[in-house]
Amino acid sequence: MKRFLVSVVFIIAWASLTQFAEASNTFGIGFILGDPSGFTAKYFISGNDAIDAGIGPSGRDGFYLYADYLRHFRTLFPVSELSLYVGAGLGLHEHDEESKHHKEDEVSLEARLPLGIAYTFRQVPIEVFLELAPALECIPDIDFDLRGGLGARYYF
Repeated sequence: MKRFLVSVVFIIAWASLTQFAEASNTFGIGFILGDPSGFTAKYFISGNDAIDAGIGPSGRDGFYLYADYLRHFRTLFPVSELSLYVGAGLGLHEHDEESKHHKEDEVSLEARLPLGIAYTFRQVPIEVFLELAPALECIPDIDFDLRGGLGARYYF
């Protein structure tokens, strides 16, 4: 039931973002393979600032939802299509926690610090990216995870 509700909230938020995005290649949807693997979306709120979100299964037998603010640095490389980005955000991880006596669902809240590199093609509105996101679990326990992956988005 939790997964269904989280999915519905994500789909509604995703649909809302698409209405704000004009046909100027500011809103992209796609996939990411890694931890988590699933769907991803990114909306540029200005030329170098973006909000990115994703949803999908996680490597630790669970479900992961995240949202990050990202700042892009487009002039660091001699190739104009290549950009480095850094950001901060939150991740919500629903997973099974096993103990000696029983198995129960646990929801964790993480602080994320994504760092990535993106390449945007000139001829087609597609971006490919590689991202690494250290994540500090804050609730219910203190723990550290390393998330990230390889993905692609199509921009509208």
